[in-house]
Formats: sequence, C-alpha cells, structure tokens
Amino acid sequence: MSHKIYPNLAGVEGFDRDLNYTGIILEDWNDPLNLVPLALAALCLWSGRPRGALGWWALLNCVLIHPMDYICGVLGRGPKYLSDEYAVLDSRYWVLKDPIVMWVTYHEFFVMMPLCFLWYRGIAQGHWNQHFFGVLASTFQLMGTIFYFWPAFGDFSSLPAYDWPPIPTNFGYDFETYLKVKYFYIIYIFLNNIWVAVPLCVYYNSYKSLAALLAPKKKEA
Repeated sequence: MSHKIYPNLAGVEGFDRDLNYTGIILEDWNDPLNLVPLALAALCLWSGRPRGALGWWALLNCVLIHPMDYICGVLGRGPKYLSDEYAVLDSRYWVLKDPIVMWVTYHEFFVMMPLCFLWYRGIAQGHWNQHFFGVLASTFQLMGTIFYFWPAFGDFSSLPAYDWPPIPTNFGYDFETYLKVKYFYIIYIFLNNIWVAVPLCVYYNSYKSLAALLAPKKKEA
C-alpha cells in the first residue's frame, strides 16, 4: 500500500517505502534484532517469576515497550508491519528522526529498559530496592512521555489525519475516521497517557510501602 494515502507521509521527500498492510504480520521475522525481546524475557524470567500487577508492568516495559520503540521506532527494523505502524503513527520516528523523539527513544533503550529490568528483578525477588528502581524508572518514563507528547501540540503534521482538530465527522467505516480514531484517540491520546497514570500510581504505592517499612512498630501490650 502506498504511503501517499497518509497525510503525514505523503509530502516527505525521499520516502518511497510501500507500507506492509498485506496481512503478512510476520514479514521480516528473521531480523536478528527480533531476538532482543526474547533474550530480555529469558533474562527477566531467569531472575524470578513476575509478582503482582507492577511485576507484569515492569516485565512488559523491559521486554517489549522500550526495546521495540528503539528497534522499530528509531531503526525502522524488526517486524515490518510494526515498523510501518510507527511510521504511520508519527513520522517523527524513523522517517524524519526528530531530535526530541530520538532523544526520548534512546533513553528508553539505554536507560529505561535497564531500570525496568532492575525494577522487575527487585519485585520478583522481593527486595526492598524495587521501590527505588520503580520510582527511578517511572520518573524517566513520565519525563519521556511529556517530552514526546507535548511538542506535537500546535503542529500535528507528524500525525495521520486530514484536518485538525481530528474530530471524526463520519462514524462509519471510512478511512479518515479510521485514522483519527485509531492513531490519534486510541494510540496517541489514550495509550500515551498510560505512561502518565501508571508512574503516578507507582509513586503512591512506593510511598505507602516505604512508609510502612520505616514506621516504628508498635509494642505489643
């Protein structure tokens, strides 16, 4: 499918890649970088089994979110369907290589991913440092979300829609409504804000846990 049907890609000079909407989800499955999430998953599970919702959250971010943002979003590699989705979602990724988005994504791979591993290991092993690494990883995630999310406001040219604000005028199955609902409201607005809400919950949870840990125990009567 030609990239020219997407407003944010049609005018990009030198970009002539046809996007993989052929139903072949596993195209480029043999890219060696696809082994990175598998290796990270093995490393995490070797450290211990996930415990609780935050254990699964740390595992998800370490194994999939942060490495794939770098592999697919910066390098344009990995499963072709997924790297194409990054291009359609936001041309600031590997198509234009916007400096702010590149800075955020490099931090995801080289800073947030290791922190999420240490956070996961702390949770899996029941160590007190899980709160330290959880707060640290969440701070970087919150900061990265803000730096990625807000600069696009006022200039939405990197996002796929034909007009702004992206208010669907026809809730049928037309292509314009599909672009607005999927890429703007579901992915850009809703999913990005998860990385605002969860870090705030982590702060609160860590505060409660550390306060209970440091509080003097009452003597039994």
